[in-house]
Amino acid sequence: MLFRSAFADPDRARETRQKLERAGLSTYAHVADTPDGKRTRVRVGPFSSRAEADKAAAKVKALGLPAAVLTL
Repeated sequence: MLFRSAFADPDRARETRQKLERAGLSTYAHVADTPDGKRTRVRVGPFSSRAEADKAAAKVKALGLPAAVLTL
């Protein structure tokens, strides 16, 4: 499952990760070079099943953040 938000500001990415982790979700970050400059992508997971990922996505959305379940 991927919480799909990319941040130009590393502080906003860190704050978002902290918010997700306080909600009990495991996060990691990936810095990507994009045409608009470096972006920090905040991700949640991995999960062992689709049902587990869907449950986490609902939790992310309840925090007011966008979420999409993707197979990586």
